[in-house]
Amino acid sequence: MKNSRQPRKKLDSQVRKKLLETAADLFYRRGIENVGINEVIDRSGAARMSLYYHFPSKDALILAVLDHTSEIRLKALEEANKKGKDKDPRSRLLEVFRPMKGIVEDEGFRGCAFINAATERADPADPIHERVARYKSDLRGIFARLAQEAGVLSPDLLSWQLLLLWDGTMTEVYIQQDPNLVDAAILAAETLIRSALPPPGPA
Repeated sequence: MKNSRQPRKKLDSQVRKKLLETAADLFYRRGIENVGINEVIDRSGAARMSLYYHFPSKDALILAVLDHTSEIRLKALEEANKKGKDKDPRSRLLEVFRPMKGIVEDEGFRGCAFINAATERADPADPIHERVARYKSDLRGIFARLAQEAGVLSPDLLSWQLLLLWDGTMTEVYIQQDPNLVDAAILAAETLIRSALPPPGPA
């Protein structure tokens, strides 16, 4: 007898993914408070029952979207780091800034999705605000780990500096509508990394 659970599970996974992608696009382009559940259902083509099966509330959907986007963003940084595996640790650390170029050059780019969400839910006690803080902490964790591998004097300080540079660049690129500012950010990151390294020993 054929197991019907597997096709059902696959279908549920596809529906969930479609709902997440649709909601992520709408929330990012229009703001989480300006998009209702009905619009997500209509645009995704999913049944109302399907949405509530996967996400019992709008806030649950927003949190899932943030988790989904976080996974994509952090994976891209890790992949960028892997591409530089044959380079020295300092270059690998700088490599993680390069995926930003692809993010900001997207036609629908309107700043950092996480900063946007935190601005809409400004109360630090709000679960959505907390989820944004978690993503930023994970992002800084990547910077800190790579900084430690690069042998900088203060990995923690450099990770904060790089996070501030990352967020500032994402915001300013959107305001100025100039993706080329990423190149300036990469140069700034290179300067920060170089200054954080211990001085060379005697020749």
